[in-house]
Parts: sequence; structure tokens; C-alpha cells
Amino acid sequence: MKTLITWLLVIPGMLCAGPEATLMGWEWEAPFVVGQAGMVRVEISPEVLDVSRVDLGDVRVVSPEKNEVPYFVEKPIRREGMVREAVGLKVNQSGTTTVIEVATGTTDRIEAVEMVSPARQFLKSVTLEGKKGGAWQTLATNEVIFRQSGESERLRLPILVDGWEGFRFTVDDGRSPPVPFTGVRAITTGEKPETVELTAPLGEREEDSNETRLPLDLGAGNLNVAELRFEIPDAVFSRKCTLGYSIPRSDGESRMENFATGTIYRVVGENGVSTEELVVPVDRRIPARFIVATFRNGDSPPLTVRGAKIRCYPTILALHAATTGEWILRSGSREAKTANYDINALRGKLTAAGGPLVRLGPLHKNPNYVVPEVLSGVKVAGAEIDLKDWSRRRKVDSAPSGVVRIELDAKTLAASRTDLGDVRLIQNDKQIPYLVGAGTVFHELKPSGISPKNDPKRPKISRWEIKLPVGGVPMVDLTSRSSAPLFTRRFVAAIEGKDDFGNARREEVGSADWTKSGSGDVPLVLNLNGERLPASFILETDNGDNPPIPLDEIFLRFASPSIIAKLSDPAPLFLCYGNPNAAPPQYDLRVVRREMLAAEPQATTLGDEEILRPDTRDHHAPDAGSPWLWVALAGVVVVLLVIVAKLLPATAVKESV
Repeated sequence: MKTLITWLLVIPGMLCAGPEATLMGWEWEAPFVVGQAGMVRVEISPEVLDVSRVDLGDVRVVSPEKNEVPYFVEKPIRREGMVREAVGLKVNQSGTTTVIEVATGTTDRIEAVEMVSPARQFLKSVTLEGKKGGAWQTLATNEVIFRQSGESERLRLPILVDGWEGFRFTVDDGRSPPVPFTGVRAITTGEKPETVELTAPLGEREEDSNETRLPLDLGAGNLNVAELRFEIPDAVFSRKCTLGYSIPRSDGESRMENFATGTIYRVVGENGVSTEELVVPVDRRIPARFIVATFRNGDSPPLTVRGAKIRCYPTILALHAATTGEWILRSGSREAKTANYDINALRGKLTAAGGPLVRLGPLHKNPNYVVPEVLSGVKVAGAEIDLKDWSRRRKVDSAPSGVVRIELDAKTLAASRTDLGDVRLIQNDKQIPYLVGAGTVFHELKPSGISPKNDPKRPKISRWEIKLPVGGVPMVDLTSRSSAPLFTRRFVAAIEGKDDFGNARREEVGSADWTKSGSGDVPLVLNLNGERLPASFILETDNGDNPPIPLDEIFLRFASPSIIAKLSDPAPLFLCYGNPNAAPPQYDLRVVRREMLAAEPQATTLGDEEILRPDTRDHHAPDAGSPWLWVALAGVVVVLLVIVAKLLPATAVKESV
């Protein structure tokens, strides 16, 4: 403590309050009470973390005198235990057991031991004993150790921390051949920071041919996550699990950023005793609230995941409070520069000083908050445009100014181009520049009708006609469920109709295998790869020599992108689309893309669709071409016939006549 006081006396300016902090550009605030002057530790709630920036650089602490006070963020201290090679290895294989005996070779406290084996694949049960004071004590019986070719293994056994002199392992070889053991490692006791447990609700899972994608809600962004634990009731399994979150790309799309990988398993040993590992270690701050867990299933059925929990390191600010009373923590400013206080140079000294831990009160809006203008130096200006070739228009109900987000629904997507190159925002007969928003929302589209359409000439084929409320929407996939408990079928989605010449045509747009083995609700997920489906299409399957199966539910998903724009005029705003020949727009706004997408957009709604001119496009009909093309082709044919006639001898011409 004397050392700390010396530091405070030498550099008092580093801990004193800064200038008066009005902080009108900070949207959120939460109070906390300081009961005693001196060092104080403030635990930041998940609610505050969620509205803060990823680097927490917009967090500010304000004293009762309305002054900004320096702080630093405590880092959780985590020290892994040392790994030491045990000494005096003795291995004795006799009959149906292998006995390994070692001395610890250290006086440090040990929290786990790890067996070393070059064997590539095995599963054994083992009894572990510890030696203290010359006597052996049983520490664990029927513990399962194993190694699988799929990179999962368990050779480390936790033990009761104590001053052990040596260890003895008795491996049961009764049901499988012995495997070699070449060493034992002792892991000394490490230092683990305090954590808190939070529930992570599950989202709607997606099944692919060999993997399961499961969304999870962490409850807040910017949490410092130590680990993620799953609740899985399946008896025996081993899966590789990858955790990731979506981040925007410069082209308006998004990509998955993976931040943790682990193997989860539940294995049953030779004596019926099971061991499991359901935890994926993370140990990092996650900037996103929503993450995705991807399980690699291979040829195994999907796992039943009933829940998930995360363990987080608390985020704690440390500061010197010169006065008591109600203090304020403010956050939520995208424009603020990252706080960089000189007090960070004293982190080690001040962390050792400790101080009482206080918690924040409820988070609420800053009453003095003034919304800063987004890109105040950017003037919204667009070129004039002639809309005679556009076939659709919808009014946009939006705020009179600021950044707005317009989500394109099924009706808009059905009549616009796949690349959205014909989409225009119009105000005062001029274009409003826009960007395609980062990330895509997926929506379900339920059929307006499902009816059998079997062909008597193909009695083994089950066919359903699926009618959609909107035709022409680019679809991501089709999902179906069935009450039948046991079957395996291949399902095909197809578009059937007639071309311009009256000939029957059929186009397969997707297919997938669907197998149910009697346990669990396994849906059909048929990938459509953005295919534009008409208002009616066919779903069929070959039953072979089996009875038909019922379809209890069918729905389709489509990706709904958004466009982001900045408005400065309350004049009516319109969304125009439906021009297959329009060149994609090129707006200078893309230069400030990062700043635009970082702004908090205001939601909008789209009005009814206006038909500006008929649109007779059929996305699946063959293009018969322009009438002038046919006239030109006919002219070419006539010219060729004349040339051929002149080249032929006159007698041949007369004979032909």
C-alpha cells in the first residue's frame, strides 16, 4: 500500500478528474454509488457491454462534479499450470492389466496427470492411485481414457490437489489388446480468474448434408467469453465443433469469422462408465451477440442439442474516486475517440491495490443525448433518371432525415434482378445513392397450397404441386417434415410447363436425400441455390417398393437483403425496380461505406406496389428473341437461296423447276 501511495503522490495529475464532461454525444448511461473515496472497481454489466464499442473506447466515467475521470480495464489473470515430466517410469504388462508407476519429481501442487502413448486409437478404463507418506490412496476408479482417429482424445485425468509423491495407473486390457505408454506428465496448479455463467438461448438449427449449424444468442455483444458448454443427451458421440460470427465485407455481403474450435464427445468405457467433454474453450472477447456453432456430423445423425451456457470473465473498470456519491458511466458513442489515459501505465500497481467492487445500476438513455449527424460532411446528391423502362414502384415510409434501412421483401425481390442492379431510390425525380447493407436476413415463405399431383403412368412416384403466394422469388432452400418414422428417399424439386412453342419442358432445380431412422425430428432440407421459383412447382420422390410417406409441413426460405441510404429531405421517397436492361448503379457513397454501415439506421416500411408498365418476363421460359431478329434471319435465308440458285447450272435450275 505504501508503494501505491508513493505513486499517487508522484503523479497526482494522472488520477485527477479531467475537464467537465457534458458528453452529449453518448447515448446511454448507468449510475453507480461510491461509498468510500479511493480505488474503486466497477463491474460492467452485459447491457452496457452490448451498447458499447468492441474496444470499449467509448466508455467514460463521470464524477458527481460532472468531470471525466480516468480508468483502466482490468485484465483477467489466467496462468496455466506447468507441465512437468514425471520421473522413474515403470511399466509392467501382465495378463489383462498394464501397470504404470511414476514419481512426481516436484514438490509443487498438482491438479491433473496426463498419460503419454503413441497408440493411434484405443479405449481403456484405468484406476488411478496417489502416493503420499509411503502409502497408496485410490484417487479414481474406472476412469475412461481414449484416443480416436478423428482427433479427439482423453488422456488427462483431474485429481485432488495435494502434495503427491507419485502415481500408479492400472489399465484394464481385458477387452482389447494392450497399448504402449511411454510417459506421464504432471500438470501443476494454475491460476484461473473468476467467471459467471449465462444461458445462451438456441436459434433455429439448419441441417446440411454433413453438418449442423446452430445459432446461439449470447445475450449481449462484447462479452469476454471463457468457454461454451452444450447440453446434449445423446449417449455416444464425437463431433468437431466450430464457433463463429458473421461480419460484413466491403462488397455488402458477409462472411463467417471463426473464433474457436473444439471436439465434444461422450464415450462409454469397458465397464459401462462414461466420460464426456461438452465444453468448447474460447478465452476471448466476442464482438457479436449472435454466434453460430457448426457441428461436423460426417455420416452420423445430427446431435440433439437441448441448451447451451457460457462462462464469462467479468469486465471490471478500476478508477480512483476522489469523492463519494452517485457517479455515472456513459457509453454508446460511435464518434468518440478511444479513451487512452495515462493511468494505464500504473495498471500493475493499481490492480494490486484492489478496492471495493461496485455494480452498475439500470442502463437508461442519457437525457442530454443529441443524435450526431451521420457523415455530416457528406451531401446526399444523385443524378437525374428517366424511369420509363422501370416497371415497378413502391413508396418508402421513412424518417425525414438520417440513415435509413430498407429491407427488400419477397414481392420486391420477385420483380427485380438477382444482382439488384435495377433497384433505384428516387426522391424529387433524382436518385438517392445507397449501399447494400452488410448481412442478410432470412425469411420463411409458406406455400399457399399443397396438393397431390400423381401420374398414373408412374405409380411409384409421389408428386406434390406446391403453390406459392409470390412467384419469381430467389429461394435459398426448402424444408419439409413428415410424421413417418422410418424411411429413406431422394426428393427432387422441378419446374414443369410448356415453352413458347407448346412443347412440354421440365427443369430440375434441386434435390436432396432424406432419411429418418426412427428417432428424432429430422427434416428434409433441399438446397435451391437462389433459384427463382414460379408460382407453382413440383416436389416428387421415388418410393420404390415402399408405401408413400406423408408431408406434414413445407416452407421455403429466401434471403432478404437491405439497402442503406442517407436522407436530408422530407420529400416523398420511392423504391423503383423491374428493369432487366438497367446498368448497375455506381455511387460515390461507397467511398465512405464503413462509416455508413457503422451508423444505426432507422427502419422503414414499403407501401403497395405500383405497376408502371407491364412486365411479361418469365424467368424460366426460353427467350424467343426479338421479332426483328427473326426478320433478319429470314432475309439471310432468302439471300443464301438466291446465291445458291445463281451458282447452280441453268439446266439444273430448269430440271428443279
